[in-house]
Amino acid sequence: MGTPWEIELDGCIFFFEDYDAPPWYVDGMLTQLAHAGKLANVRGVVVGDMEKCDWSETRPEWPRTKSIEDVLEQHLEPLGVPVLYKLPLGHGKHLAALPLGVTATLDADARTLTLEHPGITTEGEGR
Repeated sequence: MGTPWEIELDGCIFFFEDYDAPPWYVDGMLTQLAHAGKLANVRGVVVGDMEKCDWSETRPEWPRTKSIEDVLEQHLEPLGVPVLYKLPLGHGKHLAALPLGVTATLDADARTLTLEHPGITTEGEGR
């Protein structure tokens, strides 16, 4: 935010995930994006693995606040767009990369995110 590389989400499917981020921290990030108008015109949201993002006995220094699911519901449900949660992408078991700027279809009912074009092409390979 506030840099030449600031995120532009209008008309996009917004994907995010995190690792070892407490719910109150994710709440702050989503609040900032919402206040900056970045979530107002998204077409859908995909939330990957939020690995170790809830309070547990192993993180007693984290205050017991809302659950990560509560935070996501509070911020994403009012957007009125399809949302997928716990898509197996990110820092969890499945380390997959999503290409930026490609056409994709999000079907929340079927729990699918389909990339319409490859993120990498083999055109010109071997030159």
